[in-house]
Amino acid sequence: MKSTQVRSGPNRRPGGRTAQVTARVNKACLELVVEHGAAACTFSAVAARAGVDRSTLYRRYSDEWEMRLDALISHAGDDVVPDSTGSLAGDLKSVALKLVEQLQSRLGPALLGAAAELRLHSGGDYSRAYFDPRMEQLRPMFASAIARGELRDGTDPEELFSMIAGPIYFRIFIAARGVDAPWIDRLVESVCWLFCR
Repeated sequence: MKSTQVRSGPNRRPGGRTAQVTARVNKACLELVVEHGAAACTFSAVAARAGVDRSTLYRRYSDEWEMRLDALISHAGDDVVPDSTGSLAGDLKSVALKLVEQLQSRLGPALLGAAAELRLHSGGDYSRAYFDPRMEQLRPMFASAIARGELRDGTDPEELFSMIAGPIYFRIFIAARGVDAPWIDRLVESVCWLFCR
């Protein structure tokens, strides 16, 4: 099995034509993941859908797995950034509801399957490459909770977030149960009981 070394992504200028091409390539990858799975994201298929030359993709990516990973990382940016509510419990509910909305969309299950495949092909480095940007987006929420005195200084944000996200993934994909607002309320209440002062 080929092991892809995960990188932070090809070096690109933040704007202009390069940014437009990157957006089209990532969009094409995600569409193909939804329609046919990660394996459908070949250089040929993505180039045709994105309207770019295959040579553009060959220059940007060492292989197709790196291209797929780059698309998933681009999607991890602000998909669960909370609305600022002034309390940790309110922010966590906002994050949880956005995560549920994403996972219950057409893209959610497809991304989960693609994530599993990418993890195998990236030598295990995929998890950090996808998860770390998401955690960076959430850090201000935890910093604000610490500043307000709701969380102890030194609280591990990743551990706390895992306590929110883990049950949601399990309930949707393993237990095949619905997730509604009252269930989210109970989950957040339990996590806050564990972590908050």
